[in-house]
Amino acid sequence: MINLHLILTGFGMGLLISAPVGPVNILCIQRTLTKGFWAGFAIGLGAIGADFLISVAAVLGITALSGLMSTYETEIQCVGGFILIGFGIKIFLAEPKLPTEMTEPSKIRGHLKGIPQSFLLTITNPGALLGIFAIFGSVSTAVGGFASYLDSLMILVGLLSGATLWWLGLTRLIAALRGELTEKRLKIINQISGAILFMAGVGLVGKSVFF
Repeated sequence: MINLHLILTGFGMGLLISAPVGPVNILCIQRTLTKGFWAGFAIGLGAIGADFLISVAAVLGITALSGLMSTYETEIQCVGGFILIGFGIKIFLAEPKLPTEMTEPSKIRGHLKGIPQSFLLTITNPGALLGIFAIFGSVSTAVGGFASYLDSLMILVGLLSGATLWWLGLTRLIAALRGELTEKRLKIINQISGAILFMAGVGLVGKSVFF
């Protein structure tokens, strides 16, 4: 039978996993403002895919993956830091143009390259993986464990729904602000976003090297 409690629990977990403002959220906001709804939502889809993959591993109890990430946390963190630095520099130096309305299928498909970009950013963040495993551990304890594969499926369906709603809502909200933009404001947004991503990357690399 469908367990609404588990679905709602998973829904809340999806929001909890997606909502913290980190590099992927910043990148999503920047892409939405500069390139439109579909560009921003593509970033969200990549994050959803990575979080869902990690969540499947967590709900199935694949502790080996968690152990592997813990063992190589420094190396993965360093790779993720350099990726963020690269994104930050690219965005900071970009010369933005006011976007036109993009409705042609070819232009919409052109934004799909954002999916693997945000997927890579998310999957190379050990904090995200270990955090999801910790959340699943806490929830499993609170609900008395997942008695069957159906229970696990309902948790995952709820999680996927919550994460998707977050990225849809965020992207739609930010897209509504595009009408107020000028190229000068877009450049400032790029510089702020690029600087945040760059500093986050430097922080990750520094942490992996010195701590």
